[in-house]
Amino acid sequence: MDYENKVKTTLWLHPSVIEKADNTMKLAKCHSRSELMEDALQFYCGYVQSKDASKYLPPVIAETIREVMENNDNRVRSLLFKLAVEVNMACHTIAAHFRVDDIDRRALRAFAVDEVKKTNGQVSFDHALDVQRRIPVKDDQKWPG
Repeated sequence: MDYENKVKTTLWLHPSVIEKADNTMKLAKCHSRSELMEDALQFYCGYVQSKDASKYLPPVIAETIREVMENNDNRVRSLLFKLAVEVNMACHTIAAHFRVDDIDRRALRAFAVDEVKKTNGQVSFDHALDVQRRIPVKDDQKWPG
């Protein structure tokens, strides 16, 4: 260690913190409390001043976060695919069977937006078909989910 360029300072610590530091010295491969405290302060100052905390996170935490995000991405992709299938079925059914020329598309879009909001996005093609055919639906079967 280079003691020539260092400044001696007083540090007041609780005995429990000193005990933790002494127990950590071997793990941190530090030869003195002073070396451990300097390393700890360097680390903490870098952490506080850094906008990218990934340098200071243990690799296992960063990897766990990556895995959670990847699983979430896969789940969202799967749900979006299912939604796209439902929309595709509806569009083709409408195009094939809806023969009215003077439909007000804005009114239809407003109806669709309102229905999706009311059901929190839990709309299915089968239920919409039943509604259009005026098939009575039980209250507990009104919307899935």
